[in-house]
Amino acid sequence: MVQSDEEQLVEAISPERFQPFLEECGGDAVVALRLYAWDAEAARALHSPLRDLEVSLRNRIHRQLTGKFGRSDWWNLPRAQPNRWAMEDIRDAEDKLRRRGNGTAPCDVVATLPFGFWVSLVSKGGHGNYEMKYWYPALRHCFKGVRRTDLHEQLEVMRTLRNRVAHHERIYHRQLDEDFRTAVELTALVAPALAARHGKYSQVPAVLARRARVLSGEEEIAL
Repeated sequence: MVQSDEEQLVEAISPERFQPFLEECGGDAVVALRLYAWDAEAARALHSPLRDLEVSLRNRIHRQLTGKFGRSDWWNLPRAQPNRWAMEDIRDAEDKLRRRGNGTAPCDVVATLPFGFWVSLVSKGGHGNYEMKYWYPALRHCFKGVRRTDLHEQLEVMRTLRNRVAHHERIYHRQLDEDFRTAVELTALVAPALAARHGKYSQVPAVLARRARVLSGEEEIAL
């Protein structure tokens, strides 16, 4: 039996991965394939503000803690060390750099650490007591007028979205307009000029506005 174009596409995607899209579109495979394409388009657009949020956040936090503790490898200072889970992230980053044949300079470690590491530094930190170690003496000055608990909650939302985008998971079911606003607002706390660029030039609003027209077939998909 010769498969239709839609059947071939679904097989390539995998029926299991495609099922939520199919259910969202009432079982209409043609519309669900359009949603699948639009979902990828939205993920590509959101990757840019999420990338700049992650990079600017980690650089700002690193600079602040470097200034506070007087050394760029502040995590090796006993009184500045994060909790054991975060230290495992640091040692994993150093091992990864060594396997690549690279040095383990602090700037390279910073660039290799996952987003979750930096988000965790504005959490309570468990036995690490990050509020007293990092927040009150240093990091609160990066986020003036923002409650630590609110900041951590918003960053966790961004971390989840970032991971879904990075691992090619669906995002169409999220409030993506709100996600975009949150990403820009958080970036503005640490890099106002960078946030302003996204406010002016980002493709995200136009992509989100296309959803209904793409699903109806009024506009073409963009791959």
